[in-house]
Amino acid sequence: MVIHQKDTIGLIGFSSTEQTMLELFFNGRQQKLFTLTPAEKASSLLVDLSSATGEMKYLKHQRLNPSSIGLSGIAITNGDDAPEGYLALKRPLTLNALSDALTALSKRLQEPKNQDAEPAPDRQTVFAEWQARKQAGAEAMQKWNQGKRLHDESKKIFPLDRHGVQEVISKAHLVMAHRRNEVTPGDPAIAVVSFDKDSAAVDKVHADQSDAPNVNVKAVQKPEKLKSVAGILRSNKAQKAEVQQKEIPSKDQKAKPTENSADVRLHDYCGHLPDQDLSDPSGLRRVRFNLERCLLPWVEQAVKVGRQSQQSQQVLGLPGVLIYLPSLDSFFCDLDEDLLLHMARAKFSFGELSLTAIEFSEAVINETSRHIVADKLVWKLALLTSRGRISESIDLNKPLQLIRKPDFNYFEIIPHARTLSELWYSKRLSPIQMLSESSLPQRNVFTFLVAADAVGYFNP
Repeated sequence: MVIHQKDTIGLIGFSSTEQTMLELFFNGRQQKLFTLTPAEKASSLLVDLSSATGEMKYLKHQRLNPSSIGLSGIAITNGDDAPEGYLALKRPLTLNALSDALTALSKRLQEPKNQDAEPAPDRQTVFAEWQARKQAGAEAMQKWNQGKRLHDESKKIFPLDRHGVQEVISKAHLVMAHRRNEVTPGDPAIAVVSFDKDSAAVDKVHADQSDAPNVNVKAVQKPEKLKSVAGILRSNKAQKAEVQQKEIPSKDQKAKPTENSADVRLHDYCGHLPDQDLSDPSGLRRVRFNLERCLLPWVEQAVKVGRQSQQSQQVLGLPGVLIYLPSLDSFFCDLDEDLLLHMARAKFSFGELSLTAIEFSEAVINETSRHIVADKLVWKLALLTSRGRISESIDLNKPLQLIRKPDFNYFEIIPHARTLSELWYSKRLSPIQMLSESSLPQRNVFTFLVAADAVGYFNP
């Protein structure tokens, strides 16, 4: 004979009077089906949902005890529907009606134990389910690998590496140069550094040189019969001569671009930064800039190393050719004005630029139209880099004096450059003292200071 143990039940939402009455009822001898326990530990509930207070207590109990959500029980209501799994008992509450509801609840609690017990799955069913999950996982992994392979193939077909970004930027600057200077697209002065098939050969030469220093530029020949540096130069020279024969602009046509370009150069060199309070950290931060990731220190280093070793030095990582020739104390440079401006303002990542010694070709030596005197290029690049600001390596309170005056028939000139040259040549002044004595705009003083310091005209 099976002895049935009493089920437990908890009370929720009743007033103190009803709570006392129900406790006496469940603890009496007539009630033998349920044992009264705290609601948190009960296997069933008796809930008063006939008042708002009771409903709030019931919802709070469910929120604090999520395991009680699926329990069965009896709900005391005013005729409303009872929650799922609960037997509805309409008020007024009587002990006879409550006894009948408890009997029905006890039978419901015993049904799952006797009738609803599901047989345990056999080994074959478990194995079949495992096989299905394994197959689904394999298919998902196959789809993921296929998507990754397509993604990698698309990156090979459409690469967007550093050189690709530089190509897009360079093309954009060339278009801007055409519009601003009113130059026709066929002008070879602008089209020298164009990223066509010929320029792709130059980029390939640079990539090979970065892998192996001391590379002879003229000794590069590719299977695709790409042109060498000398071939590109001859082609550009022929195009330039052909365009000059076809069209010679009049004096009026030349005057307007010259005036516009002078205004543009002034903005490119000195910027438009107003005077700042140098005693204020925020104002001082606005006029300072860092040279670590700029092109200027690499050009200065190429000159320094080339003069000491008497070997040609090439700056790698640029979308063009930039080689220092110590025998001529000049640079071979095929970067046009706009591309040089962009390179001066660009911030390169660490390791993107490098310096290597090379053997130059006769074509590089003979192409004098691409030669720029070293100090002249360094001066111009310093102007473009400064733009009215001062390098963090220059002490504003340290006195300086020029060891020689810049020749402005030779160097690019900026506003008040002659005045600054005379003052700094005759007196030993710090940048702060020069600003106080000359009362000139900070952007002009700082730009001149950075350029003269880059070419080494200040007393070390």
